[in-house]
Amino acid sequence: RHGGTVDKFIGDCVMAVFGAPAAQPDHAARALRAAEDMHRFVEANAPAWRRTYGIEARLGVGVGSGEAVVGNLGSEARMEYTAIGDVVNVAARLESLAKAGQTLCTGDVAREAGDEFELAPLGDHPIRGKRNAVAIFEVR
Repeated sequence: RHGGTVDKFIGDCVMAVFGAPAAQPDHAARALRAAEDMHRFVEANAPAWRRTYGIEARLGVGVGSGEAVVGNLGSEARMEYTAIGDVVNVAARLESLAKAGQTLCTGDVAREAGDEFELAPLGDHPIRGKRNAVAIFEVR
C-alpha cells in the first residue's frame, strides 16, 4: 500500500525497505504510514486473535533512514534481494527497544518525514554497535 518492499521475515519480525529498488523522495513518510497501518491492523484484530487463538498480539516498530547496500546479495549457492548496512542495524535495534504499540525512529527519519507526523523526541540513546548515541523519536 505504501510502496515498500518486504525484504524478509525473521521469526516474528518483518523487515521492509522503502526507497529501493526505485527511489522514493518520501520514503521516510511512507515507512511511518506503513507502521501506523500495521498498528491499526493489530489493534483491530487483537481481540479476535485473543479469543480464537489465545494469543496476545503486540507490535513494536523501528524505522531508520540512510544509505544501505541493496540488491541481490549472496553467492552462487544462495542469493537473495536484501539491504545491509548500519542503517538496517539501527532500525533493528529500535524495533527491539520499541514497546507494544510504539514506533521509534531516528532523527534522520524525523527530519525527512515532514510535518504529517507528531514526533516526540526521546533524546540521544546509546545503540549497540554505534560509537555515538542516536537521536530517537517516538511517533505519537
